[in-house]
Amino acid sequence: MLDAERSKLEETRAFQTRQQNQLHDEEVMVKSSKARLNQVKTARELNATQREIESTRRMITTRTEEITKLQKAVEDTEARIAKMDAMLRELRTQAESEKIRLTSDKEKLETAMSKAHKRRERLTKGISSQTLRTYERIRKRFADGMAFIPAHRERCTACKMVLPNVIYMQLLKGNDVIACESCSRLLYWSGHFPKDAEKLEPKPKGPPPTAKAS
Repeated sequence: MLDAERSKLEETRAFQTRQQNQLHDEEVMVKSSKARLNQVKTARELNATQREIESTRRMITTRTEEITKLQKAVEDTEARIAKMDAMLRELRTQAESEKIRLTSDKEKLETAMSKAHKRRERLTKGISSQTLRTYERIRKRFADGMAFIPAHRERCTACKMVLPNVIYMQLLKGNDVIACESCSRLLYWSGHFPKDAEKLEPKPKGPPPTAKAS
């Protein structure tokens, strides 16, 4: 848009210059015609010269008005360009600031991911490669990326299905990694992690509101 306005400004200025040059030529013509008035010999030549002067003067008046309009258009366009240029500089400043922020966020995320990968490697050293492959396969199946889900009060907390008693008892022992027969996610008993169990417990309802005396 800024380039288009600048191009329009250059075209208007060029047209204005051509008009000013023509105005100068017409003013020269008027002076030349006036000079010829002293040299005319007949009334016919006098009338023709006077008509020529009047016609040129009308063209000068019209052209002067046109040049005034062109000057106003040039000033308006210059004002628009100045405003757009200021907006562009502001946008560039904002973009540069946003770029710096995003670069900083990217570096922080990369650092956090690197730490998370290293921590994951430490935590998974004692887990068999087959179990890890199963975990990754299940994790990719779900949009939330959760493959390891707590079982609480004999239910899978992901699909809410009731677990067979045999499977739930195995989870209580905590010796095996077992998958939910319904959603296929890997399960662990929430009781092994008290904080998880506390979050999964329904919050107690408060006392019913007392009726206001009328």
